Amino acid sequence: MAGADEKPQGFLSRPMTRRAFVGTGLGATGALGAAAAGGGALGYFLHRVNQVERFPPGELERLRGGAVPILFERHPVLGHAVPWRPLGAFPTPVEPLPAPDGAPDVRFLVKRDDLTSSLYGGNKVRKLEHFLAEAELLGRTTLVTVGGIGSNHGLATALHGRELGLRTEVSLFDQPVTDDVRRNLRGFLHAGAGLHYEGGQAAAFLRARRLLDEARGRGERPYFINVGGTSRLGVVGYVSAALELADQIRRGELPEPDRIFVPLGTCGTAAGLVVGLRMAGLRSRVSAVRVVGLFPSNALMVRHFARDVTGWLRELDPSVPSVDVGLGDFEVHTEHLGPDYGVPTQEAEAALRWATPRLTLETTYTAKTMAACLNYCRERSEPGETVLFWHTYNSAPVPQASSLEGLPRGLRGVVDPGPESGP
Repeated sequence: MAGADEKPQGFLSRPMTRRAFVGTGLGATGALGAAAAGGGALGYFLHRVNQVERFPPGELERLRGGAVPILFERHPVLGHAVPWRPLGAFPTPVEPLPAPDGAPDVRFLVKRDDLTSSLYGGNKVRKLEHFLAEAELLGRTTLVTVGGIGSNHGLATALHGRELGLRTEVSLFDQPVTDDVRRNLRGFLHAGAGLHYEGGQAAAFLRARRLLDEARGRGERPYFINVGGTSRLGVVGYVSAALELADQIRRGELPEPDRIFVPLGTCGTAAGLVVGLRMAGLRSRVSAVRVVGLFPSNALMVRHFARDVTGWLRELDPSVPSVDVGLGDFEVHTEHLGPDYGVPTQEAEAALRWATPRLTLETTYTAKTMAACLNYCRERSEPGETVLFWHTYNSAPVPQASSLEGLPRGLRGVVDPGPESGP
């Protein structure tokens, strides 16, 4: 994956790849544009970001420091091929939640991936365990990624990367401003991230290409992480997560869930869960709640990443079960997105109030997912069903910068409309 950025025809290079970016995240129009002009370009882009370098098994083992993720326990050959280093605290607990009003017979549970790390938790930690391992093995010095102005992925990358001595550059695009967005922007500054505000999503991806070129021009060795941390390495993190859940079920910590609700953004978390659940022989059905526009958040992309990671893992180790994920193996809820990405809805705000003070949610991803979960429990569940909410947001305190130094001028009024936001 990351090694491609140093090759002449590598990642983020030349017009064909640019067309793929112009279609990303721009709603139905962008999706049609990508399909028409960039079907092959999108495939090329996904192929490039999915490339994973091969390393000597001894180097992979050294980086693990004696720790072994559950996927490697089940399939030791993968430990000789897949980069991974420990960052989080696993397994994350499963805890009961009160049954929603109107659904007294539902067993309601939460998987606390908000507790993956005391530095910065949430679902990105499982993905970064793979990305940062590969970056270190490649001798990279700078991380480059893309996200909204309040990107949890970007902040997790900056904080965890800094712990390993890696500097992070983030190309930012617009999203509606909330208190969580303001807090994350100050968190970026505290983490020492280089912030680059481009407004539109297509422009942010193109700026990421320039950031890679600029970093190389300064003699640095950059490593690109896709928006949301979604590529086959990131998906592997949630294959392991599903196996972790299966182990907890076998130990009697919870019954097998009938439904597992998870946000659907760039599709990596949902795809990994679907694959891992099937590998473990579980019947649990993933209910993915779309929180961004149609492209790239849709069932076809979930299936693509699920099939891609399955094929790759089996290529590395034929003992990995053959899992053929089809569109009938999960469902996508589309009714909770609201007007657009990051725009709070009444249902999300009600779900956030319901969850407080038990859980820390936000209105971009997790409160919309909780709203879908509560709706299902009240309107569609059968008596005695077990429903699991997979909590993907960070609940650790986010350190805040005291100064706005380093914040792009166009974002100063977002964070603080006081004197510092002026010229």
